[in-house]
Amino acid sequence: MALGSMSYGDARLRAKELNTAASNMDEIFVKLKKEMDSLETVLRSKGADDLYATYRTLEAKISSFPNKVRDFRGFLLAAVEQYEADDASLSSEIG
Repeated sequence: MALGSMSYGDARLRAKELNTAASNMDEIFVKLKKEMDSLETVLRSKGADDLYATYRTLEAKISSFPNKVRDFRGFLLAAVEQYEADDASLSSEIG
């Protein structure tokens, strides 16, 4: 059977890719934070101050993105397990 038009194996592969993407986001956000934190000491200007202030506002929000992706990964894997269990149950009732 399939999950919509996606096979269970494909869905599990996509879930693995989501996990990889979340890890990549973690790394990118750490690098971004280092760059933005160094901006204060490297570049002194009104524009740099405004950019840093905007980043600080966004920082709290973007830090939750990787975990939201991981949460969706968990949802997807749970859906695959449920669909497979339902398929197995239906198959045993029919067969």
